Amino acid sequence: MQKRVARFFNDLPIARKLLLTSIIPLIALIFLSITTYRSVQTFSQDEEQLDSLYVTQKTAAQYVRLIVDLETGFRGYVLTEQVRYLRPYHIAREDIFAAGRDLEQKVSGEQQQQIKEVQSLVTQKVAEIDELVKAVGVGGKQRAYEYLEKGRGRDLMVAIRERMAHFDQLGQQRVTDKLAQLTRDRASTLFIILGGGVVTFGLIGCVMYLISRSIAVPLVNLAKVVGASPAGDAPTITVLERRDEIGDLTRVMHEMTTQIHAHLTELEKSEAALSQVNQYLSSSEAKYRGLVDHAPFGIFTTRGWDVTFSNRYNQVLAGLDPDEEVDPATFRKFIHPEDRDRVLTEFAQAVAQNQPYETVFRFLHKNGTTRKVLSRRLPLTDTAGSSSSTYIGFNIDITALDELQVKLIRAERLATLGQVAAGIAHEIRNPLVGIGSTAALLLEELPASDPRHPELAVILRETKRLDKIVNQIIDYARPRSLVPVPVALSDLVHEVLKLLDLPITNKRIGVTCDVSPELPLLYTDRDQLKQVLLNVAQNSIEAVAEAGTLNISADTLTHDQETDMVIKVRDDGCGIAADALAHVFEPFFTSGKSHGTGLGLAICRNIIEAHGGDILLTSDAGKGTLVQIVLPLRQESRLQRYQT
Repeated sequence: MQKRVARFFNDLPIARKLLLTSIIPLIALIFLSITTYRSVQTFSQDEEQLDSLYVTQKTAAQYVRLIVDLETGFRGYVLTEQVRYLRPYHIAREDIFAAGRDLEQKVSGEQQQQIKEVQSLVTQKVAEIDELVKAVGVGGKQRAYEYLEKGRGRDLMVAIRERMAHFDQLGQQRVTDKLAQLTRDRASTLFIILGGGVVTFGLIGCVMYLISRSIAVPLVNLAKVVGASPAGDAPTITVLERRDEIGDLTRVMHEMTTQIHAHLTELEKSEAALSQVNQYLSSSEAKYRGLVDHAPFGIFTTRGWDVTFSNRYNQVLAGLDPDEEVDPATFRKFIHPEDRDRVLTEFAQAVAQNQPYETVFRFLHKNGTTRKVLSRRLPLTDTAGSSSSTYIGFNIDITALDELQVKLIRAERLATLGQVAAGIAHEIRNPLVGIGSTAALLLEELPASDPRHPELAVILRETKRLDKIVNQIIDYARPRSLVPVPVALSDLVHEVLKLLDLPITNKRIGVTCDVSPELPLLYTDRDQLKQVLLNVAQNSIEAVAEAGTLNISADTLTHDQETDMVIKVRDDGCGIAADALAHVFEPFFTSGKSHGTGLGLAICRNIIEAHGGDILLTSDAGKGTLVQIVLPLRQESRLQRYQT
């Protein structure tokens, strides 16, 4: 449609174009005036309706005051028995029914239904009050007192107030809606006035633009083309598909220059094709170089012994700066000395036989760390299909995979060790119980003066210690069974500190407990969590020196729309060495203790992980240790999943 209009306008003679463009702004101005008049009328009607709503609200307020005057005048008369207090009541009684009817006529819909219900209640209220006023006049004051004291009229007043409140809400909503409508109409009016003006000026601008585009622009462009043409060369004139004077002019000039440009066009096509081929080659080279240079594995090429190319990641594997320009052969210098001779010798043999080569070796970085690499090198053939001494190689970092494999083997070994230890512990328990029972009986039968008495005491004591170790091994190896209940953490922490009161007092340790009773309840196995806190606190007590400090705190932590309880146990003891810190949760590992099985923290981790939580330990040798226990507050579903 737009193209048809533009074509029709361009085909008109220049004189008709000028006449047509002067009529368009005039039509727009007339339309704007009519639209503005209608919008102003709508705005005036909205203001009248809003005034009517305000009058209705005022009438409703007067009606409520009359209802209040009825009640107030009646109460004053009953309490004072003075007739002058009935004056507000009589005045309100005379006007209230007329006010109700007036209000009913001014509203409609749900508001009208509310007023009808209020009028019915007011009529009932007036009838009751009239009857009581007459009763007071003939000496029936006691009946009026009972009416007031027992609140018989209170229900009516409450019902009236509720309906009037609902009536006011409906009225306020209507006022709000009407104000919103008034605002929209005002905005619409302003928009029409301003927008219409803008549109009118826009149309005038469009008219000027059409004249310029249809007449002036083609002539200016034609003059520029002719003026920019080099000396001795005819300009290229584009034929305008239009039937006016300008179209005729371009057709004549185009015919004059067509033959001159024929051979130049062919030459330009050839030049453009060549440029496109060069651009494609440059783009392909940049694309493939980017892919190779930023690949997540090392890529390199060799010709014979010489390394001719090495990408950025290969420099990273060798411990070099990837942004630094280095000799591609430099990375060979960083092959681990223990692997370098083997790799170079085997690769030389592969090159001599023109065979692929695959090996595993290590890069040794300047900071002493190593990267384990799987290297595969493939020979390339030239364009004629014959073999050459050129190889392309790929180095893949398998350090993390190798470490993961070591950890997996170690975990399997620990699991097997735990099962074997549990089996051995079960076999030891029965004879151990017999030994302990026999030693206890013999100890009771022998007098304290008997020289065998101390030896039996040692046997009994060591039997109990072995039994404790057996129980710890079984406790670590067996599946964790939970009995979760809501637990107040502050009570549990104070109970643990009470149990450890003797060692704390003996070492004069300063204990601070920052566990608020206001913290949420934990849904957890109370006894097992108590075991964890006892073990961790006892470790801290053993680690601190005389007059050391121990701090236990707890707080909530929210993340990913879930809330956890974080319990922190901090001491200023001897701490744990860095090389031992990674093994503290492993079974049978002990650090700095003359006794113990090394199962305490391992059992603690099993308990916390069974609750769906985590236990973390950080330490600085000589400065202290921090143990953090993280437990989810809402873990019923997690515990059910664990137990199933």
